Amino acid sequence: MMEMLSGASVGTFKNLVWIIAVVIGLFFLSGRRVTGIPKVMARIVSAATAGTTAFVAANLAVVLHILANVTDSRWSAGRDGRLESPEIPSVPFMQPVADTLNGVMGGLVGGVNDAIAMKNAFFIIPEFVGAAVWAAAVLAGLAIANRILASWVAKEETKQIERNTKDLADIRAQLGLASFQDTRAGAR
Repeated sequence: MMEMLSGASVGTFKNLVWIIAVVIGLFFLSGRRVTGIPKVMARIVSAATAGTTAFVAANLAVVLHILANVTDSRWSAGRDGRLESPEIPSVPFMQPVADTLNGVMGGLVGGVNDAIAMKNAFFIIPEFVGAAVWAAAVLAGLAIANRILASWVAKEETKQIERNTKDLADIRAQLGLASFQDTRAGAR
């Protein structure tokens, strides 16, 4: 997995975050069919909650990936070009000195390129953190909606149980059978 991410650009990470969120949300929408407005709404809101949670987690995972590879030159793409170290030509007698100076210049330029990539990484990180923060705010609203819908579903199910119990008592009465409460009272 890390090999696949090693060549991914910032745009690829942004697309990947959305793909993960949508796939997880759709996964939560799938399953057995539900009926009734409260249950359908609860399923939709829970799918949106799962997708939003995945969006927050994926954005934070990208931030951690950027921090783990903070000197990667991908973060400089489209921002600052890479510096190239000049080569000092050498003559046979001065070859060791020229090689040493070229090595020092290469290390210095490499360090500057790493610093530029690090600076650019810290300019990219707020994009992902900002998206995660906004999604977390949406998540708070979805959590409230989930709680309200769960209460609504519970009330509807309680009403259905009461209707079923009444219907069963009516059927027992029509058949001349004792009700469940009558048999329990007689056992005491």
